[in-house]
Amino acid sequence: MFEPVALPLHRLPKQTLHHVWAPKLRRPVLLTSQGQLRLWAMLEANPSVTRYCERPSWPAECGPRPALDFWVLREHQPVWLASEELASTLPIQDPCQQQGIVVQSVTTKNLDSHRVWIQNWLSLLPYLSATSSLNLDHLGKQVVEFFTRESSIDAAERHFARDDDVLVRTAVIAQLHAGRLFSGDLLTRPWDLDTRVVRISSEVRRASQ
Repeated sequence: MFEPVALPLHRLPKQTLHHVWAPKLRRPVLLTSQGQLRLWAMLEANPSVTRYCERPSWPAECGPRPALDFWVLREHQPVWLASEELASTLPIQDPCQQQGIVVQSVTTKNLDSHRVWIQNWLSLLPYLSATSSLNLDHLGKQVVEFFTRESSIDAAERHFARDDDVLVRTAVIAQLHAGRLFSGDLLTRPWDLDTRVVRISSEVRRASQ
């Protein structure tokens, strides 16, 4: 399987860049638009996405490289993502199709339909970047067990009162990020300490893999 690398960024005059830490890649990522930032948040928040690459390189045998935003490995299948306005001009040639290369467009409407979820994760992901050097695995396992029954983030912080509140909160976010916990509230309203969270059963996790 062809796995691309991030191409160098050619910054345009007065272009606003977004510098973010990518927990799944464990490295900084540089994004060039608000649309890319929102799409990046979706990729990080989706547990079925295991790897991705911004400004991905393109197989030489597939002809000229189209303008692409991301390469994504999702449910073990590679997908190339391009913004709506670029998708209509993608020159997908026969050799690429034979290799199973798939390019999908992501529209503004697609992003807007997940607006609350995206905004929540843009607020939550910095917790993971701020604690990237810490090992919260043990606390994370305890947090997952706590949410066997649906409860709030605030209840978890009170339950683990011997630990720092921010570390408990970060452990919850890390397990949501990993797909071991789920919160329907993140889809429908801005997150806060009253956000409800529940453990995802092992049966559900196996079925989704």
